[in-house]
Amino acid sequence: MVRRWYSKTLAFVVIAAIVAWAGMAVAQDKKPADPKPAAAEDATIYPVPDYSGDFLNRSYLTGDWGGLRSKLAEHGVQFEVDLLQIYQGVTTGGTNETSRYSGVYSMALKLDVHKAGLWPGAFLYVRAQAPYGNTVNTYSGGIMAVNTPSALLLPATNELVLPNLYLTQFFSKSFGIQIGKLDLTVGDANEFAHTGTDKFMNLAFSLNPVLLRIAPAAALGMTFIYLPNKDIELVFSAFDTEGRVNTSGFDTLGDNSTTIGPAARFTIRPFGLTGHQSLGFLWANGKFTGLNQDPRTIIGTILGKTSLSKVQGSWAFAYNFDQYLYTEKHDPSQGFGIFGRAGVSDKLSNPFWQFYSIGFGGIGTIPTRDKDRWGIGYYYLRFSNAIIKLVRDLNSLDKEQGGELFYNIEALPWLHITPNLQIIGPSRKTGSENIDTSVVLGLRVKIDF
Repeated sequence: MVRRWYSKTLAFVVIAAIVAWAGMAVAQDKKPADPKPAAAEDATIYPVPDYSGDFLNRSYLTGDWGGLRSKLAEHGVQFEVDLLQIYQGVTTGGTNETSRYSGVYSMALKLDVHKAGLWPGAFLYVRAQAPYGNTVNTYSGGIMAVNTPSALLLPATNELVLPNLYLTQFFSKSFGIQIGKLDLTVGDANEFAHTGTDKFMNLAFSLNPVLLRIAPAAALGMTFIYLPNKDIELVFSAFDTEGRVNTSGFDTLGDNSTTIGPAARFTIRPFGLTGHQSLGFLWANGKFTGLNQDPRTIIGTILGKTSLSKVQGSWAFAYNFDQYLYTEKHDPSQGFGIFGRAGVSDKLSNPFWQFYSIGFGGIGTIPTRDKDRWGIGYYYLRFSNAIIKLVRDLNSLDKEQGGELFYNIEALPWLHITPNLQIIGPSRKTGSENIDTSVVLGLRVKIDF
């Protein structure tokens, strides 16, 4: 209860304080900082959005708030609110042919500290979210969630949480750090398959699942950033392995396990077409419950006479790529391409041993539909063969595969509607019966306020 109170209170206090401060600065007509500073101050990671336009053509439903929103942005403050609504149903197969409605309210505050008249090279990010409703994740029959936005916010349900609050500080154009409650999902970014809010919905296409055992969605930590040039990004991160979105994180920081590791992302341009290649390795130093337990140990644990054996440390390696195959000459932001992921982990402690995905995605490739997105993909997940045979046999845990197709329609610049189809081939059983291949239909609506 105390930890939930902390997250809720901190979310309100931080956002309210910064917005109130910015409002006073605007009221005093404070001039923005020097737009041509040197070195670390020469760029911003928060470009000023365009809030202008009428109701049918602006990017945000509520517009410019009578000019206030643009003035706030000039002083380094951007306040974003969006609502994600999801309706999904298991139409055949799975464990239960049912439908559910869910969604996520999100608020984000971006502060360019230098534009706010303070020190240069610093950027603050605060995000509060409130998931609501129920999902069909437990009814699809698969281990991979068919509703990523809700899954990444677990164990939070129907409550306001503060997943992210971190400061980015650049000391030069090429070196900086991030510190605070980090968003660890950005480390597996992909042009065509990521996040679950405007692209694919399945967790398998949002990030690499082999990382989840030692890399939570949000955790206290620090990342060192090195940018030798515009096409190379090198990072080294250290964070709490036990991080959760609905706690502050201080209660588990350093108690059991810390995850560390390097990652690199390279931008490439074969034949003038943009693509990215990403590599990441993580290692956690904690003690993890071993998957290859003696059945007698499990029985003894149930009886309270023994405890499950532990293994020291765990690791995971992930590869990620995206590559445009075609872009339009008049607008390079429109085109289509291919993407994929591959991963392998320590099978003694991680149930997700191997993972592979491949697919195609695009934006604006249909005439007159310049902002619509689409994607089609396939994934294959192999469970660890170190999982105790009794458990593997009871649940038929061997492999899982699935596919997804979506089309994200820009009905209005601030309103996106996404029909979604997923086909999941689970390996699990219900009792002694195999779970049939499931078909999950969904509709996602996102409103940017």
